[in-house]
Amino acid sequence: MSFTRPGLQTELDRFFKAIASSPDCFDTISKSAFTQSRKKLKPEAFIELMKGQLNYFNEHAPFKKYWKSKRIVAIDGSILNLPCSEEIKKEFGFVTNSFQENISAMCSFAYDVENELVLNAIIDPVKTSEKDLVVEHLAHLNPDTDILVFDRGYPALWLMGLLAREGFKFCFRLNSAWKDAVQLAQSNKVDIDWVYQSDVPQVRPKLKKYSLSSKVTGLRLVCIELANGQKEILATNLTDREVYSIEDLKILYHKRWGIEESYKTFKKVLHIEHFTGKTALSVRQDFHARVFMLNMASMIASQGLAEKNSEREEHRKHKSKPNKTQTLAKTKDFLFDIFYRKKELKGILHQLIHLIARSFEIIRPGRSFKRSNLSLRKRHTAMTSKGI
Repeated sequence: MSFTRPGLQTELDRFFKAIASSPDCFDTISKSAFTQSRKKLKPEAFIELMKGQLNYFNEHAPFKKYWKSKRIVAIDGSILNLPCSEEIKKEFGFVTNSFQENISAMCSFAYDVENELVLNAIIDPVKTSEKDLVVEHLAHLNPDTDILVFDRGYPALWLMGLLAREGFKFCFRLNSAWKDAVQLAQSNKVDIDWVYQSDVPQVRPKLKKYSLSSKVTGLRLVCIELANGQKEILATNLTDREVYSIEDLKILYHKRWGIEESYKTFKKVLHIEHFTGKTALSVRQDFHARVFMLNMASMIASQGLAEKNSEREEHRKHKSKPNKTQTLAKTKDFLFDIFYRKKELKGILHQLIHLIARSFEIIRPGRSFKRSNLSLRKRHTAMTSKGI
């Protein structure tokens, strides 16, 4: 869970020195012994830890955030590059391009964007459909409290029908391949009622699998013009226009960007793709352990610093938030103390929160940067995000 990049023996020596009762004497183990021992640890151990973590947060966190009394849950997937081994290749599969064969996995998050928490995380073979992973997420979500937000890769008749049947509120962005979206963008209208109906052969297997109708009613199409002049079309079943105005839906979809930032942190700061083993078991262990630590850092920052942040904002023009990288770095530095110095835990947490409070940064509304054209085959400058 310390998500570091040194050699395994170096990390083991540091770990046992950190938990030693005396700074002058400590015992360590070999990396071979560690490799054999980790075979006895199921990845489900970290999944259960995360469930307990989230349950405790839901019951006791004093500063939980909501949007219109609802929890905004963004769902999105991403490709992870995996170590090269025959076992991992057999377990997760691979994709090929013009140059090489890449062993990869598909991962998916259901992400609470307001509280910056991963509610459910899945890692599956690379050719798994992102839409199918949505169905697995639903068991961990609540249709009474959650609004699900998706980007342009997710809209599908069967998925909208399934979500509607299960009672979920949702918001999808449609791409330019949708005829109804193009027609709305080219018209003078910005908000219309919509019935989605299709009977093309490709959708029939999914409709049959989930016993769904070929028509979804009670939908709404909204056209939103962005600052750069482009238009985005949102499909949603949030049809109460008094509660959810066009501006509200614009804000709602914009909040989805939080999951993109979470993936950037997951890959560039936690260095998830630097796995600590070349087995499928080690890949799953690392994945779920780092999701657990990502949530721990978010909880410490959001709950431990909420009052300090409110005091700061009273005297400042802009809102501010703790620096995510520094929060993770400090949580890692105090990890051994949190788990092994239980008698001193209160003082340790006060010290940790004090250090994180020194790394606040301003939130600049409307700030944006031009995105690079990644379709071009050329070298791109490295990201400024640094590992910890």
